[in-house]
Amino acid sequence: MYHFYSIPSIFPGGIQDANNVKESTLAAFWEKVKPGTVMKDRFGNFVTAFSPGRKNKNEGPDFLDAVIWVNGEMIKGAVEIHSHESYWISHGHLSNDRYDGVVLHVVSTFARQPVLNVTTIQLDAHSIEKRYECLLPNQPLTPNQMIVLMEFGLKRWNEKVLFFKKSVTEKQKRVFIESLVNFGAGENRQLYRKLGNIIFPYITKNISKDTWVKTFMHFSSTLHWHRSGTMPTRHPQRIIKRIAQWSFDYFMDAPEGLTLQQVKQGFEDYGFGETTWVEWCGNVHYPAIAGKSQSDYISYFERWTKLQLPNTYGSLNRLFGNNLTRKQLRSFHIAQGLLYLKSHYCFGWHCHVCKVRRSL
Repeated sequence: MYHFYSIPSIFPGGIQDANNVKESTLAAFWEKVKPGTVMKDRFGNFVTAFSPGRKNKNEGPDFLDAVIWVNGEMIKGAVEIHSHESYWISHGHLSNDRYDGVVLHVVSTFARQPVLNVTTIQLDAHSIEKRYECLLPNQPLTPNQMIVLMEFGLKRWNEKVLFFKKSVTEKQKRVFIESLVNFGAGENRQLYRKLGNIIFPYITKNISKDTWVKTFMHFSSTLHWHRSGTMPTRHPQRIIKRIAQWSFDYFMDAPEGLTLQQVKQGFEDYGFGETTWVEWCGNVHYPAIAGKSQSDYISYFERWTKLQLPNTYGSLNRLFGNNLTRKQLRSFHIAQGLLYLKSHYCFGWHCHVCKVRRSL
């Protein structure tokens, strides 16, 4: 279904300016543009939005991975939002390569002349429909809904187990890289993955800890780490050296037969908290071991289901705090089910096919 979107009138004398709307307001409007919405750019060309993309909490464009149809082709890329079209220049984006991937410029007010060769549309705040809200009743989930949620969590578990079920060398590489990723948040997770791929070949029993840490720090300094949208405790600049030290101890200097408690102590020795530990067990350690045999699968799946986060995830608490208790939200298994639900059904207005909602 296509939704036609009204834009400010275009008069013979030029484009009619609207009162500037705050960029945060425009971003909230753009985030709820429905898939299939048809708009026009400043030249009157049709632009169809298939996905508004995902909000970027770090430096760079406001939305990433948006999908639009323009000039007869499907384009995927970033979206930048400004109150006035000219702010692209005044905000210094012309000389910032983070904005090279922008495919759509969304503004409240056009400039008298185009400021860049990127499709630009003007949002009319008065024509945006009421903000999307989750249609789940404001009440605890039913037993049937909880079953669906647990099944979603199981899907996430099996995906992780399959991911690590590789040859010995490839498995070691994936465990190493995903262990680094586990320390990151937001867009930094991809940078940790990139760092892991770069530095993995340097893993050897013949390297000293000092040399390893220096090598680790050297390659990490070449990456453009994000600061905004990241909790201070997870800023790479604050923890990268400790990650280097921990990774040496665990991957190159660990004695045979380490107990789980000894591994946990290694996290604590370098100041990493309970959340980091639980996430590493749930996302990396347990699923990596579970793929060895059927007995390991059963044993570590049972451990996985018992993992408890020290605190709830803020995004999940905001969405489902009225449907689940705090204890339920702290369950790693349930949290994984909610993350699966959120990524598959709480985006792009897919609530009409949401399995949790349909299980009412």
